[in-house]
Amino acid sequence: MRNSKLSRIKKWIVLSAAVCYAGALPAQYTPHPAMATEFGFVSPVSFPVLLSANYGELRGNHFHSGIDVKTQGVINKPIRAIADGTVVRIAVSPSGFGKALYINHPNGTTSVYGHLERFSDSIERYIHEIQYVRKSFAVDVTPPAGKFVFKQGEQIALSGNRGSSGGPHLHLEVRETDSQRPLNLLARGMLQVRDTIPPKPVVLYYIGVDTVQGVPVHTVRWKLSVRRDARGNYTLLDTAALRVARNGYFAVEAEEKKNGTDNPMGIYAFDVTYDGKPAFSMVVDRIGFDVGRYCYAAALYPQSRATRNGVYRLYKLPNNRLPVYRKTVRNGLLTLDDDGRHEVGIELTDDCGNASRLAFRVVRGLSAPQVVPDGIPVDWTKDFRHQQGGLSLSVPRGALYESILLDLSEKPKQRYAYSPLYAIHTPDVPLQGAVTVSIDASELPAELRSKALLATVGRDGGRSAAGGAWKEGRVTTETRSFGTYYIAVDTVAPRITPQFKSGDDFASRKTLSFKISDDFSGIGSYSATIDGKWALFEYDPKTATLTHYFDDGRWSRETTHVLVLTVADGKGNKTVFKGNYRR
Repeated sequence: MRNSKLSRIKKWIVLSAAVCYAGALPAQYTPHPAMATEFGFVSPVSFPVLLSANYGELRGNHFHSGIDVKTQGVINKPIRAIADGTVVRIAVSPSGFGKALYINHPNGTTSVYGHLERFSDSIERYIHEIQYVRKSFAVDVTPPAGKFVFKQGEQIALSGNRGSSGGPHLHLEVRETDSQRPLNLLARGMLQVRDTIPPKPVVLYYIGVDTVQGVPVHTVRWKLSVRRDARGNYTLLDTAALRVARNGYFAVEAEEKKNGTDNPMGIYAFDVTYDGKPAFSMVVDRIGFDVGRYCYAAALYPQSRATRNGVYRLYKLPNNRLPVYRKTVRNGLLTLDDDGRHEVGIELTDDCGNASRLAFRVVRGLSAPQVVPDGIPVDWTKDFRHQQGGLSLSVPRGALYESILLDLSEKPKQRYAYSPLYAIHTPDVPLQGAVTVSIDASELPAELRSKALLATVGRDGGRSAAGGAWKEGRVTTETRSFGTYYIAVDTVAPRITPQFKSGDDFASRKTLSFKISDDFSGIGSYSATIDGKWALFEYDPKTATLTHYFDDGRWSRETTHVLVLTVADGKGNKTVFKGNYRR
């Protein structure tokens, strides 16, 4: 960290350390002096801040773009504006953030509040009317300028568990308003949490890099446990110099936690030195949504998927557009041209300024892998098209993170399939962009063409829909996953299970609900009417529940109402429920 940008980052860490060590904000929303001076933000909740996730945590196909504030295991906690501002966007969706508010602030930032249960009363009424006008639960609205203005600390919503949420919490982001890039709140001292725990390196990986048919081949040569010595530094269990190949790089599984919580967090920064000289540096901040999926290139995949902690690749793959790399020599590749011993240092820093260091020695002496991979060379910088049997595959340039040796094979047709099974490389190699998979459908009966799609078979034999449709004798889909594909059909309609009996009296109830499910292509759409008029039902996919909240001003009282619900799956199979209730 010697250049000016990294000097500024160190200043952010120093500020953050002062903030993070100080403890949680008190209930009266008195900001820490550093925050009041630098940013002016206050806590969005009236109780001590505990996190279940931080900014930059590896989340499969993206970096976590904010922090997740625990809400004491329940919903309906008051959520406050962290600064004076104007609401510029209101979004409601069955997935993602669920119910979310976006507030612009005078200092050029936008705060985002996700997974809300309910907006403030005025916003709730406003969005409710728009949903009925558009006849849609999911809406994304830009209100008129100045329509909803809040003061710092004023209640804007109630916390919830909506959308793609695994439990009650508030997702909070601060973005640059102009670019909409999310910022690392804790590293910049924007919010206060208690953290005195340094990151912990758990496992060190060494990956050798060879070249076959002009394509780089990465092989995990070492997976080594790490120990902490009496002085608090980390080293390998075996203190002898690690034998490595001529070319290779390292990856680290790292554990990061905050005081008062056991949830795994993301690492803020890595700095790698070879013989005391900077070789690789990454700082996790300002990651735009347009490049978030490149987290697949920043992680060691699939190893990172198999652990609660992240496994970070300390090497920049060729097609990696993340703006997190500050200084790299040969993209982090360690090349040894002599037989001497060399010192390796890996420093890990969290977003509150706590740091730890892993140090060890290496020496050249690892032979090349005995098994040489084979396959079709695919250059990541060029479009690639290939046909093999009934399979047609198209890989556009930039879809791969680096060039690969593509492995293709055909397997016999199974009883559940309308084509042979085509194994396309391995799902252990992620994709940045979508590839097109097309399979000959000559064995598909004409009456099933409208119900056809592609599906995949997992390692456990489980089958999953991959989308697509029949056209001109083939079934084609776009996908961001390699795997084993075949033609399938879906002729089974969704299932509707009312959580009441037709004719029930709902005079004293606030809601009416259904469970809906589909066994293959998934829920495609739903629509409900009450007494022939469109009715708003809120969909929660994680609980498979449709819920109607009674609006007494919209429907007649003390009468029997006719309810019709239609649910369709991804291939147009429909189920219709007809019933009545009294209210």
